[in-house]
Amino acid sequence: MAVVQPAGRKLEAKSQTLHHANQLGPISSKEICQNLPEAASGMFGWMRSWWNWCPTSELLLKQAEERLISYVHTAYEDKIVSISKGNFIRTICMKQDTENEKTPLVMVHGFGSGVGLWVKNLDALSSQRTLFAFDVLGFGRSSRPKFSNNATNAERQFVDSIEEWREEMGLNKFVLLGHSLGGYLSAAYALRYPQRVQHLILIDPWGFPERPPPGQASGRPRVPMWIRALVFLVQPFNPLALVRAAGPWGAFVF
Repeated sequence: MAVVQPAGRKLEAKSQTLHHANQLGPISSKEICQNLPEAASGMFGWMRSWWNWCPTSELLLKQAEERLISYVHTAYEDKIVSISKGNFIRTICMKQDTENEKTPLVMVHGFGSGVGLWVKNLDALSSQRTLFAFDVLGFGRSSRPKFSNNATNAERQFVDSIEEWREEMGLNKFVLLGHSLGGYLSAAYALRYPQRVQHLILIDPWGFPERPPPGQASGRPRVPMWIRALVFLVQPFNPLALVRAAGPWGAFVF
């Protein structure tokens, strides 16, 4: 025989569990209802839950990220770095005060990610040199400016934000490491500001096709018409729109 727990008590238990895990203070039952599908009740409960769902929550983002970074053992400084046009870049800094200080390492995450991506790497990579990891403009806990619809101009906005961040941090030269979209942006930055980059490390970067075998032409492959048509149709939409549209079910569906 199955025992059905009342929704109210289940939510209370969820709140207490989250509070115990985070030790950051209880999460309101309203916020939990907006983010957990089991809060819905009745035939149309799921519709109410989706309709009332808040598409963004800085509190939940902060708490989720802090749970990830709690696994890092090295002391770090969490700061907000202001740049132009009222924007800011959230930054984590792990400083090593040693006599033979090595060139600092700057890490740039990929699409739809943030500094939490590096949680398993921060301790090791910061053991012998100062490390900086930041949320790329428009991602994580950095500001959300409006980007140009023109790809070249949008790329320039990203690169400019990294250079402004460098100036604010007072870095002269550094090792630049980028993953996925961050790899593309790191390469674009290095091309524009080569005097600032001592070494460039790219991890599965966007925009870099495999090198063709010796003797084979390196021309661009021919893309089928149906693929080009599909790309044209979905171009106006944000790739993460589907996740947002899933509302409180996003974490379970994806």
